[in-house]
Amino acid sequence: MSEKVCKHKTVKITLEPDGYSIHTFELSRKLTSFEWQRTKDELYRQCKGEIYPDKSLGDDHVCTRYAKFGVRLRLEHRESKSGPTLYHVRMIINPRRLIDPNSDYLGILTPKKKSIDRLERAFHKLFEGTPIGCDIRDYYLSRVDLCTNIRCANRKVFRELIRLLRKTATPKKYERKQYRHQDKKKANRYNKHYIRLCCGSQELVVYDKTYQLNDNGAIVAYENLPEGILRVEVHYDRSQIKKTEKDLQNENPLEILWLLIRESKRRILSLVGKCYPDLCYRSFEEGVSRIQQSAFQQSSRERMQTLLGQMQRKQTVDAAFKWMRARNITTDDLLVKFTKLGLNPIPLRKGCAAKRMPSLPEILRTVEDHAVEMELEYWKWK
Repeated sequence: MSEKVCKHKTVKITLEPDGYSIHTFELSRKLTSFEWQRTKDELYRQCKGEIYPDKSLGDDHVCTRYAKFGVRLRLEHRESKSGPTLYHVRMIINPRRLIDPNSDYLGILTPKKKSIDRLERAFHKLFEGTPIGCDIRDYYLSRVDLCTNIRCANRKVFRELIRLLRKTATPKKYERKQYRHQDKKKANRYNKHYIRLCCGSQELVVYDKTYQLNDNGAIVAYENLPEGILRVEVHYDRSQIKKTEKDLQNENPLEILWLLIRESKRRILSLVGKCYPDLCYRSFEEGVSRIQQSAFQQSSRERMQTLLGQMQRKQTVDAAFKWMRARNITTDDLLVKFTKLGLNPIPLRKGCAAKRMPSLPEILRTVEDHAVEMELEYWKWK
């Protein structure tokens, strides 16, 4: 006769080999009207069938000649009612693929000084003899994406982590932006794996990289991808980069990139800490127990328990707050009370084998030194 026995398993979350670095950056260079026209004419001559007009934003032209080297090239022409007409050449660059076009889509730039030297040589080689200009120092950085990849080999644990991260409250002064697509069903599916929080000149993006690779058809047979890769990115636009240039007193894009690589962990952790509370996730039952045993007033405990209950149903804390406010339930102080209690208001799903799941700040703070371990407990028929 079969019997039910309790099983235990340890799941590890680890850092991918490239650690903390950069994934993508954008180079820009201002052109005169004459330079822009000459560059466009020469590109059309050299890149027949690989350049086309894009009138969606202005008199732009997109060149695909260098895509296999991780470079997306655009000539921009913007009319302005209040200022001068603007002409630019812009390149969005995946530096890992520029250095090695055969590299996979998952890794990021190796955080070593020699990567910057290889990047400079690869850029010069690719654009030598073209109308673009092959000296990377002639450009300025208009965007940089800091990045790290976190690996979890247990599918159920990874999906639960994504679900919990997606439910986080939007911090004050931040805006949550959704992935947009003309196919609304595709957009809805994607947004279940994607979080984007924006504030001024920087934004935090957290998403399931494995899902994105599958969705884009970018996984090839030789890539031995794990069950789940969580990608964490911090995006800086031009105004944020200008602050770094001012602090460094240097506008050389190579020097700025090397500085941002060295500081990528600190900068990523800083923004993650502003967007995610450093509170681990626990079961609904344990959350209720901690609330009931707290020293808060009865009315506060009831409101906290209401939020905890709604987070079993709602997609985000923002949606739960909206539901509560519609019923005249005060929410302004609730997140502070959960922080004081050391409890995350987002509970683990019912039946989750983990009794505790670490917060994103805890994972990122720890994972470079050693794997983050979670103990699973589940029942199985023997």
